Amino acid sequence: MAAVIAILTVPVLSAITVGSILLRRAFAREKLLPEEFALAAAWVFVVGSMVWLGAYLNGSTLLGFASPWTWITAAHFTFAGYGALTVTALSCRVVTNKRALKILRILLIAHPVTYLVTAAGILGYRYCDEIATTTYAIIFLIQLGAVVFGKPTRMARAPLVLLLFALSVPLVTMVPALAWAWGIPIFDIFEMVRYHGIVNAIGHVGLGLCALAWGRAQSHSAIPKGLHPTP
Repeated sequence: MAAVIAILTVPVLSAITVGSILLRRAFAREKLLPEEFALAAAWVFVVGSMVWLGAYLNGSTLLGFASPWTWITAAHFTFAGYGALTVTALSCRVVTNKRALKILRILLIAHPVTYLVTAAGILGYRYCDEIATTTYAIIFLIQLGAVVFGKPTRMARAPLVLLLFALSVPLVTMVPALAWAWGIPIFDIFEMVRYHGIVNAIGHVGLGLCALAWGRAQSHSAIPKGLHPTP
């Protein structure tokens, strides 16, 4: 246990530090924007991921779940929690259409709510799996549409093409997830990890964050000169 705590202390403290810095930056901007607060809040999922990873590394159970569910949940916290929310928050910076921006900001609330419903489904609450998976599919479809039709002119063409590809990935990978949730599975659990989890992690979150870092779209609200919200 002591070794596990030592291993995870640095990433946990790093996540808390980065989240705190982003929160201070969100408050320092000329306008308080939900996407900037979402960027900070997303790091809570990283802390949650470390808790589940700690259970896996320690070979213990958490909330009645043991391996492989502990490491699967840790990965889910990182990619479906932190990653998906961060991609949506940064996508807000790309669009110029006010309606599209409003839709993306609504999705910032829908993401964590749906994640909690997913967790309830994993814990055995009836209908939560079906509701959450279907909602996620709708979220990803709406997100892609909002960026495509939202006049995404705040990012250069090349990174925008990569971003649109990344936003399209979940529309495919959600198919086996929907089949699993509705009781007609296409894959077993380890195939789900491969074809749903890993593809989403790399194709949606990985490529999405690469595209957004490449495009470097700026926030819709600047930090006034002279303010230094970071240490």
